Amino acid sequence: MATKKNISHKEIKVLLAIAEKVLNKQPIYPSEADMMFDFTYTEKKNKLQAFLLKIALPVSIMFGMSQAAFPAFYQTLAAKLPDWTNMHNDLLAAVDYVWSIIGKPVKLNNIIYHVPNIFLYSFGVFGVKKLFDYVRRKTWLDKVTGAKETLEKEMEKGSMQYRLQNRHTLLFIGRGDFIGEQFCIRNKPDDVITLATHKPNYTRHWTKYDITNSYAMLEKAMLLAAAKNAGEYILFPVKDTELFLPGEREYDVSPEKVEVLIQTIRDVESVNGWEPKRIIIVGDRKQITMVRTETKNAVLEDSLENISLTSIDKDIRKVTIVDASDLVVKEILRRHPGKRIYLRTSIDGSNAYKKRFYDRLEELGYNDNSSYNQSVIIGYDMYEEQVQRATFRNTSQDYLPIVLSKETYDALHRKGFTKNQFIYVPDLVLTELQALAASN
Repeated sequence: MATKKNISHKEIKVLLAIAEKVLNKQPIYPSEADMMFDFTYTEKKNKLQAFLLKIALPVSIMFGMSQAAFPAFYQTLAAKLPDWTNMHNDLLAAVDYVWSIIGKPVKLNNIIYHVPNIFLYSFGVFGVKKLFDYVRRKTWLDKVTGAKETLEKEMEKGSMQYRLQNRHTLLFIGRGDFIGEQFCIRNKPDDVITLATHKPNYTRHWTKYDITNSYAMLEKAMLLAAAKNAGEYILFPVKDTELFLPGEREYDVSPEKVEVLIQTIRDVESVNGWEPKRIIIVGDRKQITMVRTETKNAVLEDSLENISLTSIDKDIRKVTIVDASDLVVKEILRRHPGKRIYLRTSIDGSNAYKKRFYDRLEELGYNDNSSYNQSVIIGYDMYEEQVQRATFRNTSQDYLPIVLSKETYDALHRKGFTKNQFIYVPDLVLTELQALAASN
C-alpha cells in the first residue's frame, strides 16, 4: 500500500482486520503481511496549517510569558472583560479535559488565560490536530502499528504462522539455491513459501528450517508453512554450479540425507493425518552414496547398496526427479535432431564431462556411430569464462553453449545473443518445475 496523505475508511477496515489476526496469533496470507509492511501514515500540512505552525509557538510564548510576568495586569483585565468571557465551571471542566489530552489544563475561567493554548494548538487540522491524533491513535493507528511491529519480529525469526492458497508450494531451500529463489520470485506470494536456514534476501516470507534439525523442528516449520494444504514440496540437493553433468558426489545434500528428509516429511504427514504430497527433487539421478557390510578383512558378498535419487524415486511413492542433465540433453536433441554432436571444452572439462555427456546422449537415443550429414558443437566447461569466450568468438549456427550462471547469461544478452543461440539451464529447470506445480 503506497504512502498517502489520506487513507480511506475501507483501507483502514482492511488493515484493522489484518492487525486483529496478527495480534490474536492467527495465520495470515503473505499478501496481507505485505499490506501491513507497505503501510506508512503521513499527513502533509496545507498552507494555512503551515502558517499557523510558524506563528503559533512564538505568539503562545509571548502571551504565556506576559501572563507569568504581569499576573496583576491580567487579573484586572479579566475583571473588566464582559461576563461572557468567563466560562461556566462545567464548560471549564470540558475545555480543561481537552487541554489535558493535548497539553496542560488551565484551571481558570476567563478565556484570556486560554489564549496561549489556543495559539499553541492552532496548527494541524484547524487547531485540534493533537486531539484528532489522540483519537486516531486510540482507535486504529496504534493497533495497526503494533501489529506491524509484531509482524516484523516474527518474520525476522522465521516463525510467522502463514495461511496460503490451496495447493501452494513449499521450497526446501536450506542455505540458498538460485533456482528455488527464481521459482519464488516468479510466483505470487500466496502461492509459495520458503523453508530456509537463514532469512532469504529475495522474499519477506519464510519459515526457519535446517535439514539437520529434528523431527519436531520439521513438523513446526511445516505447520507454520500450512503444509496440510500444500500441493507439492520441492527439494534442491544439487549445487547451482553443478546443475549439468555433476560428478557422483558433487551435491549440496547427499542422497541418504535426502532420503531421510523425505521419510521424515512422510512421518509428519502421517502423524498429522495429511494426504501425502508430491515431492519434487531437483537433482541428478546418477549421484550416489554407496554403503556395504564388512568384517575386518572382507566385504560381505551382495551387501553393497547404492543410494541415489533413482532409488528414492523407486522406493517412495509420489516422488518426482527433475534432472537438469536429462533436460539439457533432451533440449539439444530437440533443437538439433539428426546431427552429429561434438563437445568443445578444455582438457579439464573433457576429463570431467566427456564420458558423462555421451553416456547421457546415448541413454536418450543418440547414436554416435550413425552417419550424419550435419553436426553441432556443444560448448560446456567447468570454467564458464571459457564458454563465454568461445561463444563471443564463434557466432556460427552450429555452436550451442550450455550456460549455468546468471552472470554469463547476462553477458551473452549484452552482446546481443538470443535465447535460441544458447541453453540457459536454470530456465529449463524452472519451466519444468512450473509445469509440474501447475499439474497438481
